[in-house]
Amino acid sequence: METSRTQQRSVICLSSHREMWTTVALVVTVLVILFVRANIRPAGFPPGPFCLPFFGNALHIILLSPKVAFEKYVNDYGGILSYRVFNTWGLLVSDPALMKAGMADPALSGRIDLILFDHRDSIIRRNKSAPLGIISTSGDVWKNQRRFTLRTLRDLGFGRSTLEPIMQEELEELLKLFREREGEKVEVGLLFNRSIVNVIWAITIGKRYSYDDKKLEKLVEKVSKMVQTFNPFHPALRFRWVKKLFPNLTVIHNTHHYMAELLAFIESEIEVYKQQKGDQEDTSCYIGAYLHELEQLKPDEEDDTSLSMDHLKANILELFLGGSETTSSTLWWAVYWLASNQNAQRAMQEEMDRVVGRCNTPTISHMDRLPYTMATIYEVQRMGDLVPFAIPHMATEATSLGGYRISEGTQMMFNLSHGLLNSRYWKDHDKFRPEHFLTEDGKVFKPDHFMPFGFEAGVGHARGRQRGVAVLAL
Repeated sequence: METSRTQQRSVICLSSHREMWTTVALVVTVLVILFVRANIRPAGFPPGPFCLPFFGNALHIILLSPKVAFEKYVNDYGGILSYRVFNTWGLLVSDPALMKAGMADPALSGRIDLILFDHRDSIIRRNKSAPLGIISTSGDVWKNQRRFTLRTLRDLGFGRSTLEPIMQEELEELLKLFREREGEKVEVGLLFNRSIVNVIWAITIGKRYSYDDKKLEKLVEKVSKMVQTFNPFHPALRFRWVKKLFPNLTVIHNTHHYMAELLAFIESEIEVYKQQKGDQEDTSCYIGAYLHELEQLKPDEEDDTSLSMDHLKANILELFLGGSETTSSTLWWAVYWLASNQNAQRAMQEEMDRVVGRCNTPTISHMDRLPYTMATIYEVQRMGDLVPFAIPHMATEATSLGGYRISEGTQMMFNLSHGLLNSRYWKDHDKFRPEHFLTEDGKVFKPDHFMPFGFEAGVGHARGRQRGVAVLAL
């Protein structure tokens, strides 16, 4: 009897072990399949880092930060590689030549769906609609808005000496403020922010604010908060399902709140401008030129691809977000690096005294005769590394880059930071040396891998922005 019970227990034990090992084998098989499937890249894609099921490389990128994680991937897989964030495949391009080719390829000019701009567009139109502005649009919408904006900024003198009176006035006000506060502690970042916002506002609406004006203070605060909120890698601002699952996340609430505040300010200022100008034609500022162009449109020409009041509000917002924080931060870093490198500061001052004169104000015409000063500005941009990645792009049709096939819908990340701080491109990559941008005979030059703000074929926008940085930095 006892033997029979022992045999029964053995059978049950063996059966339990068999079921357990069957379960383990099944789980292992499923995991292997999931890991294998997670790493099956689209045909013709470049190699890349190992991907986890469901997450892909998202956890690694979020935990390390995009900049650190991507630089590690570049060291392992080279100048063009593939990665996956959840269920979305993307290519990271870090090789300077491939970046220029990719940014100039019309097939890679599409924009990814950023929820940040959904907030903006829903606030402007109060309902779901086609994308607005320039950054988040593509196709005819992007072409029309971008063409008008670049043409108007050029006509207003952006990047040329005709804009100089506005910048000179702002420069004089800034220097006056510094003299008044000599010997005191000064928050230079805030003052630079106000200066840059004032220049952009003067171009946009044709007026500037005094530094103690509460409107300017509030505008600078709104722009700064909006820029700090923007993070295209945050899952809640990148994937709609994250927003649906966690609608009350702080980043979602803050994005919508700051966006609404900034747009309310822009809308009110447009209305004030229209009331003050009345029927008077004025094309001396961006808003005036845009409203004038709107009046020329026939009713049957107005659609989502043409100019509109909604697009105007979105474009103004983008001018502030794209131009204010990067430029003021460049100036802040200039103060830091020059204070930390007395030899560079002295060399720059000696050149300024010789070419401009200590009692004179620098102008754009001086720039070509200030090679060390310009080299210093470029070195500040390099060391500051303010824009690690260009605005994410998307392939609107199948194409190729660097010998690899790119399918429609692939997301493209252009790694600007790699060409700025990599020892492969710079002799002393971690040291502040304006000589990085000087030839042996003392002339200024910019290497091909130096792209602090990206690259667009045939577009002078970045050049205009750098001229603005140059004049204010002087």
